Amino acid sequence: MIKKYQRKLYKNTASKLSLLLFFGLFSISFLQGESFSKESDSSLTLSASSFSMEPNNSILVGLEFELNKGWHTYWKNPGDAGGEASVVWELPLGFTASEILWPGPDPIPVEPLMTFGYEDRVTLLTKISTSSIASFPANISAQVSWYTCKDICIPQDASVDILITKGPLINSRDSSHLASVNKELPEEFPGTYRVEYLNEKYYLQAELTDSKSIESAYYFPEKYGITSYSEKQSLEVNDKNISLEIIPAKPSIQHDSFTGVLNIKDPQGDNYYFIDQKLPNSIESGSMTDLSILTAIFFAFLGGLILNVMPCVFPILSIKILNFVEQSEGSRKLMMQHGITFTAGVLVTFLSIAGLLLLLKSGGESIGWGYQLQSPLMVTLLIYLFVAIGIVFMSSLVLGSGLASLSLMTRGYQDLTGSFLTGVLAVIVASPCTAPFMGSALGIALLQPGLSSIAIFVSLGLGFATPYLILSFSPSLLAFLPKPGPWMENLKQFMAFPMWGSALWLTWVLSGQVKNETVMLVLLGALLIAISLWLIEKIQTSEGLLSWFIKTVAVSLVGLALWIAPTSYADTAGDEVSSEDVYSQAVLDNLLNKQKLVFLNFTADWCITCKVNEAVSLKRKSVKLALKNKEITYLKADWTRKDPIIAKKLAEFGRTGVPLYLLYSSSGEPKILPELLTEETLLGYIDELN
Repeated sequence: MIKKYQRKLYKNTASKLSLLLFFGLFSISFLQGESFSKESDSSLTLSASSFSMEPNNSILVGLEFELNKGWHTYWKNPGDAGGEASVVWELPLGFTASEILWPGPDPIPVEPLMTFGYEDRVTLLTKISTSSIASFPANISAQVSWYTCKDICIPQDASVDILITKGPLINSRDSSHLASVNKELPEEFPGTYRVEYLNEKYYLQAELTDSKSIESAYYFPEKYGITSYSEKQSLEVNDKNISLEIIPAKPSIQHDSFTGVLNIKDPQGDNYYFIDQKLPNSIESGSMTDLSILTAIFFAFLGGLILNVMPCVFPILSIKILNFVEQSEGSRKLMMQHGITFTAGVLVTFLSIAGLLLLLKSGGESIGWGYQLQSPLMVTLLIYLFVAIGIVFMSSLVLGSGLASLSLMTRGYQDLTGSFLTGVLAVIVASPCTAPFMGSALGIALLQPGLSSIAIFVSLGLGFATPYLILSFSPSLLAFLPKPGPWMENLKQFMAFPMWGSALWLTWVLSGQVKNETVMLVLLGALLIAISLWLIEKIQTSEGLLSWFIKTVAVSLVGLALWIAPTSYADTAGDEVSSEDVYSQAVLDNLLNKQKLVFLNFTADWCITCKVNEAVSLKRKSVKLALKNKEITYLKADWTRKDPIIAKKLAEFGRTGVPLYLLYSSSGEPKILPELLTEETLLGYIDELN
């Protein structure tokens, strides 16, 4: 009985001692070693998430600054005045300290200056880590310097230290606060963003799913000399993205990257995100950088003029040539009306495409110039249209009262509707082409608000329509054209072949977007269109029930052709490019990190300019040999299908369409090549590359 009681007493005593020892250790860890220093206008406390740790552990330590009311201290970039806090750690062997983990700052205006920092209270975190050779107990000491400012600035200094013992990680009384500060540190941006420089301003554009709830945004540059601190930053909020206009520093300092922190305020509070985008060190020909609005408008006009001689516009030129030949013996007033109506069709279509493009981009879509031919449905409809126009040219079918009439709507309008529709069709077909000067002008247009963007697109349309306006207002320039006669019928029939050639080209474009079975269905649809037009031709002079029945059948065939038209991409599509040549940002970064030379070709099957460049330069044996001899890696970014990754990369260089050619040196700096390449031009750029 006594032994049993002794065993019970021993067991209870041991349990109590163990419990007491545990609480003792916990209390020591919980109450241990905060180091405090009181200065004139602020105080500094050094705390830790745990005051015990073992080798190969890490803890958070915090430098907590308490400031008197109305006083502030500074972020790592203090802005126009002040200075950031600095800390020098004295650590035992086996201990390491990270850089300061800076929380997101606030803008603190000190008229007429702007500073960045913290008011009232801030905790600066540092991560302390141990290696296998760390020994305990360890004294961790920090020599801290900082500024506190109000009407005057006072430099402060303090030395604080804590003692770390060996043992398991046990949360201190400050651990929850330090964890909360750590959770609120700036994080990676959740969407995509890009930084553009134009009109002597930076534009930070970011895509966010819930942008409408954003109340304000502010960018804090990490480096001095990039942005002006005191200038106002203007925010524009769209459906799924934001655009922040930022004034550059004057004078500015050349930096490799646009690095800093973006503060976005919504009803839930402040959110801070890291921003880091590489900036080009040089301005190359064709870049949008430093283009003013007036220069962009002028470039757009030149691009529109040159667009008339681009290969993708030739089929529509044939329609307009026939139109001029037919009208050459008519009144001057009528020709002027046709020229103005054609111009109206061009301008309305340019503005419609531009408006839709701007609307979709404001909704977060990554699209660019020529985007309509990334749609299998649009490509199919154009195939049908070119087949139909060719049949009209080749046959005696009359769908209107003029050679250029493309619709029954033209009847009774003195052929003016035909000229308007010709202008519409010309723009739709010309849009896959990018003429010289167009790329940079369109890049600016899609970043400009309101009237500036519209002015650039109007200038592009006027440039495109100007040759026709000149011809319609100066009939004497048409003197070289022969008088109307039987030859016109032969010319009209001959012009059917460019139309069918365009249909074949678009079929090839479609084959890169959908499966072969779908392409066959589209060809069947084109056949149905041809049959329907043949039926309509046969009953042009017929009336009665038979005529009504055949017209119903023809309309039904057209409806069936439209019904089988594809509306989305196939899951798989052929690609003749080997996988190692296909562009991705990871592949490009890997090559540049290895200091490799890279030629990056942004192209698309529907871009005739791209295909012409490939035929006359890129696929030449001399060019391939030069790339091989220089050990230049060739990458192809194929934009035949809609691809937001490629669209984003194009936007980095101020482009909204293809072609774009980049030649990267071993330093990783890209050189933008001209939009029209020749064999000699490309070889010259390759020879210059080191």
